[in-house]
Amino acid sequence: MRSVNPPPVRLLVCVGPRCDAAGKGRVLLASIENFFARDFSEELASARLSIATRDCLRLCTRDPVVRFEPSGDALSNPSLDELLRLTRAALAEQGLALSREA
Repeated sequence: MRSVNPPPVRLLVCVGPRCDAAGKGRVLLASIENFFARDFSEELASARLSIATRDCLRLCTRDPVVRFEPSGDALSNPSLDELLRLTRAALAEQGLALSREA
């Protein structure tokens, strides 16, 4: 029987015209990349976690939007603390799925 790895945790940062108004989306993206490189370097290197951009997530607000995958949860103008907490939880759940397969 072949084991199936759980899908990676992905953060999709919208940099579309509304989310990136006044550069707010790209400022959030830079902050995420900076903090996550420090706190999740191993997960990023192993591809258990990735950060990507989208031109539009079709979840328009006047603030930056970040969508988590595989859950699909979307957050408008999230704080870095909130993103770090949610990412830790998602990676922990991913680890539980891996240990169940072993």
